[in-house]
Amino acid sequence: MAQMKPYVLVAVFVLLIAIQGTLVQGVGNNNGNGNNGNNNGNGNNGNNNNGNNNGNGNNGNNNGNGNGNNEDHDDLAPLESGQEQAKCKAKGHCKNKVLVCPAQCPEKKPKKNRKHKGCFVDCTSKCEVTCKYRKPNCNGYGSLCYDPRFVGGDGVMFYFHGEKGGNFAIVSDDNLQINAHLIGSRPQGRTRDYTWVQALSVMFDSHNLIIAATKVSHWDDSVDSLTVRWDGETITIPTDGEAEWRSAGEERQVGVERTDGANAVRVTVAGLVDMDVRVRPIGKHENKVHNYQLPENDAFAHLETQFRFKNLTDLVEGVLGKTYRPDYVSPVKIGVPMPVMGGEDKYQTPSLLSPLCRLCRFHFHGAPAGINGILATV
Repeated sequence: MAQMKPYVLVAVFVLLIAIQGTLVQGVGNNNGNGNNGNNNGNGNNGNNNNGNNNGNGNNGNNNGNGNGNNEDHDDLAPLESGQEQAKCKAKGHCKNKVLVCPAQCPEKKPKKNRKHKGCFVDCTSKCEVTCKYRKPNCNGYGSLCYDPRFVGGDGVMFYFHGEKGGNFAIVSDDNLQINAHLIGSRPQGRTRDYTWVQALSVMFDSHNLIIAATKVSHWDDSVDSLTVRWDGETITIPTDGEAEWRSAGEERQVGVERTDGANAVRVTVAGLVDMDVRVRPIGKHENKVHNYQLPENDAFAHLETQFRFKNLTDLVEGVLGKTYRPDYVSPVKIGVPMPVMGGEDKYQTPSLLSPLCRLCRFHFHGAPAGINGILATV
């Protein structure tokens, strides 16, 4: 065979480089939702929200920790040391790898959550196990805490005031809507309400799940002030054994698991969202420091929550949801003590269980289950 001419070799080399570049672009342009788009990922290194790479590798739409319903890994028998292990089944370079929990946190569900960290299995590109307390991180991505303060999918912190007694769409997408009901107080001389999230409703398919803080006059950490309702019926979360409740006979599994003796749970809705939720009060010191002027007979029990979304679309809406859009750029003023996000008129809903607002996208699939009469009991 005649020797290949140099200019032909150069042409082949250039063609190979072009093909490789196309493949790299196709792999890297993933927003963590299982959709094509920009990388909406929120990693550990801050708010890289230029529209092309928003970070979120750990806490974004597909965080892959799999500690809820094991969507991305299969549990294996523990080692003799008691360390649990899992075999990843999520797509990517971590597929079929076995990850072993560290000796510092050998179990994914430690019995004493407040004192012991749990093992988090991450079968995403990070392909690792880490030790974390199983409770909301109010400074983490997708958090909703305080009065109320959000950290968006872009890593930017902002406040949203709303109004006491109001209901607002936190997330509204094709297959999921999460509304928040606010309680609050307006001290004399104030021009707006102080507000906190008292209840969340998670709506999907034809179902609804409500997580609410019960009104109490005086707070006691050992007394459960958390109410959970599934399609209109109050459910009881066991306190022993696996300490969890799971839906039966549903195509999309739902689980609610205690992460402390009282007032803390992890909620999983397969393929849509994981939520760490806890109930806490406004203490006397906090009331005095912030001059809330709250009445003596109401502890203003409210929710602190951190969300981890899965399979959001690029057109997701909601006070928090829109911050997960791949092209989202936050309008809040960075660096001010209290950056405020508006949008009350766009996201206010008629009730806690209504999917209707000016920009809401969600529609129930079929007749909503068990909604009548729920609001009177929340």
